[in-house]
Amino acid sequence: MGRHCIFMEKVEGTSVKELLLSDALAGDTRDAVLAEIGTAVAALHDGGLVHGDLTTSNLLVRAADGRVVVIDFGLAYGSTLVEDKAVDLYVLERAISSAHDGDTEMFKQILASYAKASRKAASVIDRFKDVRMRGRKRPMIG
Repeated sequence: MGRHCIFMEKVEGTSVKELLLSDALAGDTRDAVLAEIGTAVAALHDGGLVHGDLTTSNLLVRAADGRVVVIDFGLAYGSTLVEDKAVDLYVLERAISSAHDGDTEMFKQILASYAKASRKAASVIDRFKDVRMRGRKRPMIG
C-alpha cells in the first residue's frame, strides 16, 4: 500500500490578481510570472491533478523568492482526462478575462508556457479550443 502525504506551508506573498490590478507587475517581471503560471499548471496536469478553481486569486507570488505558488485545492481532484484539464484552462481564461479587463495577451502567454512545459499540451490545448467554443459544460453524447 502506498503512502500519501499532505504538506502544508504558510506562504507569505501576494495574489497575482492583486499584483496585476495594482500594476505592480510590469515588463519582464510580469512576463516571467505569467510564464511560471503556465509551467505550474502544466506540472499539476501532468501529475494527474486538476485544480478546479484556477483564478489569479489562487495564484500567489511568494515574497521570499518571487516564485508562483498555487493555493486553494478545495475543488481539486485527480484526473487523467484531457477534458478535465481543458476545462481547468478554460476556467483560468475566463477568470483572467473577467478580472483583468478582458486582457487576452495574459492568457496567451500562460498558454504558450503551458504548451512548452506539458508533455500532453497538444491534446489538452486542442480540447481547450473545443471547450472554449461550447463553454465548460460537457457534451452529453454516448
